[in-house]
Amino acid sequence: MHAWILILLLAVTAFAPALSVWPFPWLIPLAGYAVLVAMLPPLRMSFRPWHFGRISRPALIATATITLGSCLVLVTFQLLTHPDVSFFSRFLPVSALGGVVVFGVLFPVFNALFEEIVFRGILFDAVESQWGQRIAILGTAIVFGYGHMRGYPPGALGALLAGIYGICLGWLRVFSRGLGLPVIAHVAADATIFVILVRSGAS
Repeated sequence: MHAWILILLLAVTAFAPALSVWPFPWLIPLAGYAVLVAMLPPLRMSFRPWHFGRISRPALIATATITLGSCLVLVTFQLLTHPDVSFFSRFLPVSALGGVVVFGVLFPVFNALFEEIVFRGILFDAVESQWGQRIAILGTAIVFGYGHMRGYPPGALGALLAGIYGICLGWLRVFSRGLGLPVIAHVAADATIFVILVRSGAS
C-alpha cells in the first residue's frame, strides 16, 4: 500500500509541468505521502521506520569504494561522451535558490536524501516485505535506472549505469542495515553531477 500511494503521487506530480523544477518532483510526493501516513491509522501502523544503520570498518570501506567508483564513472562518462546537458538548466533553479555555491550544497544533500527515501526506503521496504532482500535490491535498482532516463548520465547508457549504481546502494543499505551510508554515497555522486553540469554550462 505504501509503495502504490507513493508511485501514484510521483506520477501525478510528473504530469504537472509547473512541478517539474527541482525539488518539487520529489518534495511534493514525499510531503503528500507523509501527510497521508500521519492521517491514516492503517498506514501509520504499517509504516516501517528507517534507521541510519551501523557504522563499521567494512561498511565504511564499502561506502568509500562505491563513492569513489561512482564519481569516477560519472567523470569518465562525461569525458568520453560529452552529452548535451543544456536542458537541465530548465529544471535546476540555481539562481532562485541562492546561486551556484548555495545550490551546490542544497542539491546534492537533499536530492540524495529524497531519492534514497523513495528508492531504498519506501519502495525497498514494500518489495522486501513481499519478495525478500534480493528482489528488493534488483527491483528498486531497475526502477531507479528507468527513472534516470532523463537524468544524468542521460540516455539508455545512463539508465543502465544508474541501475548498476542502484544495485550497489541497495546492497549497501542491506549491508549497513540502514539508509545513512547509502545517502552519504549518493550525496557524493550528486555533488559530482552538479559540478559536471556547472562546468558544462547547464546552470
